[in-house]
Amino acid sequence: MTVLNLFRRTPKTELPELTEVLDSLGDAVLVFNSRLQINYVNACWKTLTGYTHKEATDTCFSDYIHPEDLKNWIDITRQVSRGGDSQYLWFRLIRKDSEVRWCEIRLQPLRAGQPFPLTATLCDITPQVRDDEISKASHRSLSGLVNRIPGMIYRGRNDTRWTMEYVSEGCKELTGYGRDQLLNQTQLSIGGLIHPNDASRVWETVQRALQQHRCFELYYQLLHADGQFRQVYEKGQGIYSSTGAVLGVEGIILNISPPSD
Repeated sequence: MTVLNLFRRTPKTELPELTEVLDSLGDAVLVFNSRLQINYVNACWKTLTGYTHKEATDTCFSDYIHPEDLKNWIDITRQVSRGGDSQYLWFRLIRKDSEVRWCEIRLQPLRAGQPFPLTATLCDITPQVRDDEISKASHRSLSGLVNRIPGMIYRGRNDTRWTMEYVSEGCKELTGYGRDQLLNQTQLSIGGLIHPNDASRVWETVQRALQQHRCFELYYQLLHADGQFRQVYEKGQGIYSSTGAVLGVEGIILNISPPSD
């Protein structure tokens, strides 16, 4: 049964008032006038902000927005009031107790073809944003750790050039070349830097390990950009599809050359 049919079959004396329906919602509902002042808020507004309906009425919504997010708020109100589609915005809302909460607002005209009044729904997305921020912070921390390792962490293709799809910042110290010079390049590759006396042995050792789905360990000489060969140690493993096909290789290469005098 649709909501419309339910209301048609329900005696008018039993139908809830519109304000009762709006106050039952878990999101804040707002109506703005042409000066972007609040004309109406439902009960959820107080839960979200700490301000009562009376305190909020006739105040500017911008009073509740973090100063760094005001420009974005002004931009979407202009778009909607000029006949644009409904707009979404993530912004920081300042509660009555000064706590900052991340919110998402959806803004649209109340009546099609008329710039005002505007209506909006507002929900608290702080937990989601915090999870995103924690994830980003963890990623930054991990990236920093990887790039501080005194060696090159890599992921590459299983071809004779060992074409790199990812290398850590340690590639510069190890090879003398930056990441942009080593990633997906045709003229310069790790395979091309391996000493000719070691190249065949490296390739064959890795292929045997991949066929047996085991890690490989290698010692060989790698040509540095300064024209000198470095003795390196490499440990890696294959990357496989669900069917067992080899998708690539990943591992770490360390410089084990004795320090120069």
